[in-house]
Formats: sequence, C-alpha cells, structure tokens
Amino acid sequence: MGDVKLGWGNNSKLNSNASQYELRMRWEVTTAGNAFHRLFKVGLLRFVGRVVKVFSPPQSIGLLFEFGPGMREEFVRLVDGRAFPPKTLQQSLREKFTPSILIPDDPGPKHRDAWWRKLAAGAAIGASFREEGTDTSVHIAFNETLCDVHVDRSGFVTTKNGYPHWDLNNLLRHMTLDLAGDKLPWVLGSIAYVDKHNRPLFQATLHPWLAVDLPSRDNDRTAVKVGLMITGNF
Repeated sequence: MGDVKLGWGNNSKLNSNASQYELRMRWEVTTAGNAFHRLFKVGLLRFVGRVVKVFSPPQSIGLLFEFGPGMREEFVRLVDGRAFPPKTLQQSLREKFTPSILIPDDPGPKHRDAWWRKLAAGAAIGASFREEGTDTSVHIAFNETLCDVHVDRSGFVTTKNGYPHWDLNNLLRHMTLDLAGDKLPWVLGSIAYVDKHNRPLFQATLHPWLAVDLPSRDNDRTAVKVGLMITGNF
C-alpha cells in the first residue's frame, strides 16, 4: 500500500525530531538523490555525514546536510568538473571531457553579467550552482561544512552563444513556485502519493502563475497574465 502526503506551509523535517535513518529514507531525499545521480553518475548520500533538514513540498524537494569526514573536497571537485570545462584540448582528452551543465550563480567580478547573477547567489549558503535548462533544475549550494541540494521545479538559466541567459517567464515561474514555496509556503498547496518502496508515483503543487509576453514581430503589446497552475509529476 502507498501513502498520501499533503503539504501546506513549512513541512521541512529536522534532525531534532527524526532519526538520521528516517531522514535518509524519506522520498524527498530519494528524489533529490536520483536527480543528483543523473548529473554526476554517483550517489549523493556518499557525501552526507549528517542530514540537518529535509525539504518537503510545497518547498523545493531536497536536503541540507553536513559533509561526511573528508568528503567536501571530493564533492567540490565533482561540481567543478561539471561547471567549469577544461581549458585546453589536452585537458579535455585527459579528463574525458563532458559538456558543462552547471552554471555558477556568481561567475566572478570580471564576468560581463556578474552583477545580475550575484542576485541569484545572494540567498545561497555559499558557492551556488544550478543546472542549465528550463525544466526541473538541480540547485547546489555549499560552504565549508554545509551543503544544500534541492530540485527546483522551474529552471530559468539557458546558455546562448557561450553566455548564460535568464528566461523571463521561467524566472517568474521560479519566483512564484520555488521561491514562494521556500519563503512563503502557506500560499501553496501540494499532494504526493508515495508507494511502499518510497517512490513518489504522483506529486502535484498548486501555485500562483505569472507570465509576461513581450513585444515581438507579431505582437506590439506587452501582455501580463496571472492565474493558478498545477505542476508536478503525474
């Protein structure tokens, strides 16, 4: 038999009211771990020393944890390898180069778009990176001891001509879904059905929706649309 999970408000689970085994076995951790494995081909829990918090819907699904002994350095090398491509062909061949799919929120002071990308980095606990694309997006942030790995329901960073760009409507969707779920969770509602193997078979979140249609060749007016939207895995 499965189990129905309803979410409203802040449903994060803390290490103060659940055992480490219970936290590690939660479906939110499994889901974040699967997304992490998709990117890095290694398990997330190998880096986890102590789970501090598990993020549950309507928040973005994921976990906050302390690094296990000696695991931070390996974790940083892993993230850097997907965020910063090798600089030379020889490095690419030696390191079995794979395209970079993580975008650093703060690209450094000399980067042409550093000022606006720092806005995205400001709320993170340290260095932060997000998966490229406009679908679900893995977001990783870490400092010397802690790491936050969660799955945003609306990615908004795309790469064009070698430079990252923010997609306006996906950014608005991210703000009204992921940021609202994290900062104002009482304005969203969610439901999930988890099977006996702790796998979510159904998960949906009801959230505000905001979109802006900018002037184009076929339309010379700016249109703003608002409403409600249901997103998730059905």
